[in-house]
Amino acid sequence: MPLRIGCRADDIDKHEFDVNSLLFHNGKLYSAADDGKIKMWTPDLTKITEVQSNPCSVYCLAASENTLFSCSNEGTIKSFDSDTLEEKGELIRDSLAEFWSLSYSNGVLYSGDSEGYIKFWKNGEVIGSLSIGEPVKDMVVFDNKIFSVKDLDLVITDLSTSAEKQEGSKQSFMGRAPVTTVGKEYFSFVSREGTDLFVHENNNQSHFRAVTKVKGAHEKIINALAGAKWNEKNIIFSGGWDKLVKKWIIENNRLKLDSACDVEIVVNSIVTGEEEEIYVAGSDGHILRLEDE
Repeated sequence: MPLRIGCRADDIDKHEFDVNSLLFHNGKLYSAADDGKIKMWTPDLTKITEVQSNPCSVYCLAASENTLFSCSNEGTIKSFDSDTLEEKGELIRDSLAEFWSLSYSNGVLYSGDSEGYIKFWKNGEVIGSLSIGEPVKDMVVFDNKIFSVKDLDLVITDLSTSAEKQEGSKQSFMGRAPVTTVGKEYFSFVSREGTDLFVHENNNQSHFRAVTKVKGAHEKIINALAGAKWNEKNIIFSGGWDKLVKKWIIENNRLKLDSACDVEIVVNSIVTGEEEEIYVAGSDGHILRLEDE
């Protein structure tokens, strides 16, 4: 069934500059952008409220049950009430690093920075860190594994080998951001060239075996991936500089193109909602919801 644009954020409410991050949490959509603002939306993209988080770019969002976290090129990580966007506090302000990525899992916040470090945070304090050796542009934490990447290698750090979560076994694959998990069985990332799509098993025992790839999945660089498992199907949504969002289905160890939609913007972020919504954001502050019909 084809993808189509269902609705858009109103021009009067959208961000002034490019959107870098989307997060769907507890029935609401959150967006962060180069205008330094975080905005909160209903599922049909009616703006609820916003906050001026930073004077410069906000790169990524993550959330616990009732707290929203943001990171920026100002070297800060901040926390907000997820219902009101009232600022709770600042976890860190670092003049030497930019924080590019965040992920929240099992009561721990993970941050990735421009210096190649992943820090673990609990109750506002650092409880551990890893040196990845490459800046952390994108990161997913899933089942005691950290998938981190910029533009040379995807690094998988298995934290289950470390009781203190300060070190773990590592495995790497040539590739670049973005990265996403797909259900429990798979993860996906992009080739160093930025246009090929890879799928691997999310399985230590198989050494994260390569399952399939699509060469030239997009004509231009892929900026965003979102994995989902809907109706027992493993699905990947991809988008980037060609202004297309594509829906792929993993079937019989193959990646099948199901449908595509021209969204008329450069895509920087894709996220799925709780009712199988697909949200897309990118250039000039635009946010769209796609319908899968």
